[in-house]
Amino acid sequence: MLLMCCGDHDAASRHVRTGLRTDMTTRAAYTSDASIFRRVPAAILEPRSISDIRDGLAIAKAKNWPIVGRGGGTSVAGNAIGEGLIIDTSRYFNRIIEIDPINRTATVEPGVVCDQLRQAAAPYGLTYGPDPSTHSRCTVGGMVANNACGSHSVAWGTAADNLLEVTIMLADGREVTVDDTGCDDPNIDAAMKKLAQDHAALIEAELGRFPRQVSGYGLHHILKHPARAIAGSEGTIGIITRLKVALVPLPKHTALAVLAYQTVFDAAAAAPYLRLRGVNTIEGMGGDLLAALRSKNGQERAGENLPGVDENGARAGGWLFCETGGETLEEACELAHQVVGVTPVLDAVVVHDQTDMRGLWHIRESAAGIVTRLPDGGEAWPNWEDSAVPPENLADYLRDLYDLMAKHKYQGIPFGHFGEGCVHVRISFDFSSQAGISQFTSFMKEAAQLVSRHGGSLSGEHGDGRARSALLSEMYSPAMRKLFEEFSLIFDPDRVFNPGVLVWADPVDDGLRMDPGQIRHDPQPRHLFPKDQGSYRNAVNRCVGVGACRSSSGAMCPSFQVTGDEVHSTRGRARILSELLRGETLAGFSSTEAEEALDLCLSCRACAQECPVNVDMATLKAEFLYHHYRRKLRPMAHYVMGFLPLTMAIAHKIPGFALVLDAAMRTPAIAKILARLGGLDQSRPLIRISPVQFRRWWKKYSQPDSEVTAATTVVLWPDSFNNNLDPRPAQAAVSLLHKLGIAVVVPHEFLCCGLTWHSTGQLKTARRILEHSAKVIHKYCDQSHTPVLALEPSCTVMLRKEATGLSPDLRVAELAERTVSFVEFVAPLIKNAVDSGQLRIAERNIQALTQIHCHERALGNPGPARGLLEALGIEESCIETGCCGLAGNWGFEAGHAEMSQQLGERELFPRVKAARTQAAQQETEVAVIADGFSCRTQVEQGTGERAQHIVELLDAIVEPSS
Repeated sequence: MLLMCCGDHDAASRHVRTGLRTDMTTRAAYTSDASIFRRVPAAILEPRSISDIRDGLAIAKAKNWPIVGRGGGTSVAGNAIGEGLIIDTSRYFNRIIEIDPINRTATVEPGVVCDQLRQAAAPYGLTYGPDPSTHSRCTVGGMVANNACGSHSVAWGTAADNLLEVTIMLADGREVTVDDTGCDDPNIDAAMKKLAQDHAALIEAELGRFPRQVSGYGLHHILKHPARAIAGSEGTIGIITRLKVALVPLPKHTALAVLAYQTVFDAAAAAPYLRLRGVNTIEGMGGDLLAALRSKNGQERAGENLPGVDENGARAGGWLFCETGGETLEEACELAHQVVGVTPVLDAVVVHDQTDMRGLWHIRESAAGIVTRLPDGGEAWPNWEDSAVPPENLADYLRDLYDLMAKHKYQGIPFGHFGEGCVHVRISFDFSSQAGISQFTSFMKEAAQLVSRHGGSLSGEHGDGRARSALLSEMYSPAMRKLFEEFSLIFDPDRVFNPGVLVWADPVDDGLRMDPGQIRHDPQPRHLFPKDQGSYRNAVNRCVGVGACRSSSGAMCPSFQVTGDEVHSTRGRARILSELLRGETLAGFSSTEAEEALDLCLSCRACAQECPVNVDMATLKAEFLYHHYRRKLRPMAHYVMGFLPLTMAIAHKIPGFALVLDAAMRTPAIAKILARLGGLDQSRPLIRISPVQFRRWWKKYSQPDSEVTAATTVVLWPDSFNNNLDPRPAQAAVSLLHKLGIAVVVPHEFLCCGLTWHSTGQLKTARRILEHSAKVIHKYCDQSHTPVLALEPSCTVMLRKEATGLSPDLRVAELAERTVSFVEFVAPLIKNAVDSGQLRIAERNIQALTQIHCHERALGNPGPARGLLEALGIEESCIETGCCGLAGNWGFEAGHAEMSQQLGERELFPRVKAARTQAAQQETEVAVIADGFSCRTQVEQGTGERAQHIVELLDAIVEPSS
């Protein structure tokens, strides 16, 4: 759709040239950031150049749109959303222009991610000082706009303190640059300095009272450091197009002292005394944070390495994390031990190993997402998010804040930059009713009054945004707020940039994302959603927008890592589903926009583990597909791939048919026809079908005599992949179990975990298949201790984790309890058998390259396999990028082959090819291990090499001693 305005063909041509996105899918993805607010934008611009931004501003002027700049969208204050044009610089406008190690500066475009800059500076022994917990995805432009700080601010200051020069584009398309001498536009320069000089006494009295006072504009910087006055302006005066920032030397060595205190108030009271030279962080958190972390999936033992924590739980109620630096490791450690002795502590630990330090820091850095779910499972929200007081006032302020929360019957878990008096807290606001919203607004006003009484600031680093701008009247005099307005008008006389923020502010309850209107479409879900009170809406609202899914590290959101498109992030999809439920911009579950956004979700489940609040987009997608196609004809690929287990089982029942079908699928011309008819991608080969089904092989298998006298019996789950498509892992499993003296039972009835039906949203069928399978298994497991061993990781996770969320059947729960991954079961047995001399390991020089199945990485336990390989003397390296790119049925569906290939090319394909070349050169063996059938298929189709299940390798090298 072209945007035409009163015959403005020039504006229309600019639209085409800049690639302005006006589709509802994209607009819905940008309706919120990490805040509680919602605004539906008119269009999104992802500029590649300065001229694109200039064209975007011209279009906005022609359409009378307000303009909002956006980086990573990780703001919790609602200052990266708006109803007009969103200019997102994170995707393309993100070059590091220059690193100057001599002058210790970096010149960058605004979309450069903080970690990207830090990595570029690291070879020179430098870093960018500000490092908020979102450093893996927040952009430098956004950090400067909000005056972000981070954990190292006690040593390196705020974004303002590190800003040397900033170029912004004004509404008329002009660029102006502000540095430490002033603005290169003489009129703006004169107006800025006159404002500061004429009101010097007022500015001195109300601004710059302590480092974390970032609410309002930094007018106190104008006369000495003019560029710093632009920091914290929250996009209200122009669009940042270029930045020069200071770099600081990295400490050569670091250590970490973690101090435990009886209460969080004790930790807060101690923090100011730890501001010693060489102490780079003084981060604090409350004891409830640990309970919230442990309530997450698979985190029951989290924080056990914290001081003040033992097998009975946490004795401590608060902690401080103090990182120290030095020229030598001894110097850093000595300072860390000195820190421990400054104040009385309940307990303390000092570590210098990088792995140990990362493990401890992970607890603190995950806090922003963790505390959105309270230990009792209740929701908690930002808004009174980052208030700050002079550090010496922090303990008293925290006590009063707790009292205020108690008065309103709210819960919250504090954490933050205690050494600088800055507190982050998510609070259990109730947005489900007008009464709850009224209480929220009352609390916000009282909290603003409270922090002002303690000499503090509404915001300590995230900006005021829509969260707190309307409350600046509680902190500043009318004269100062008038001064803020005058400053804004110097740059933006027409008030087009980020209206409603800082000046002429929106009310704090205007446009809430979770207001009662969000429940227009919330049908009874097929999933049970036990952790979300049985509500699809609550499951969607788990996404608070912290943006961990936008990080280039980790396995989460493979499609986003390839495209960089917000629509393809977990957060973007969650925002679209939220709009679907609201029913104002999207047509409920019939929405084609939501279908489009979810199409490139691989259902890898990385988000279920790596997202700080465990947003499970795979389950949300399956639920959506169920409602979207209910009583409608589905895409043919859903039938072909969904019913694949049943189809293959039937094919093997007809003598010779599996062989004929496999031959047809290997014939290119026939395969293309079959792919086209089946709604599959014609550019990749189809799967292979085994001529011999594992069950048939099992029936003819000669049972060893020890089978009769075996002390242990197991049921081997004949999953559809290893049963029908590639029986070699299952055959190796039987052989290995018999070497271990274990009796094997293989059910002869049709069994399936229902995964292929689940991933295509055919949830009723998935549940029927699952309950049937649980009923069958129950017959084979009359003894309570009989385990069910699963070879395929996706099936293992489905049975152990997902099944009970789909069916309340007690036999399904029993099956979930019985199911064990094959390697998890045999690993200790093999180690004991080798140690006792019952078995031996063949002498072979083997190196292993492992592709961990994404479901196992997310919700399973790959640890036993890695530990076993190490114990057997096999050197292993692991593919770190997560999903292989095939993701079961996803990679075969029409239109997905190209991205599937791109995902494989990230690391998997090059590493496999390099491993083979290296093995040939060094005359060693390389075992490419991929326990997932789809992973093995992806490796073979992408590299021509055959990957094997780990059980095949184990069976090949584990031999009887005699």
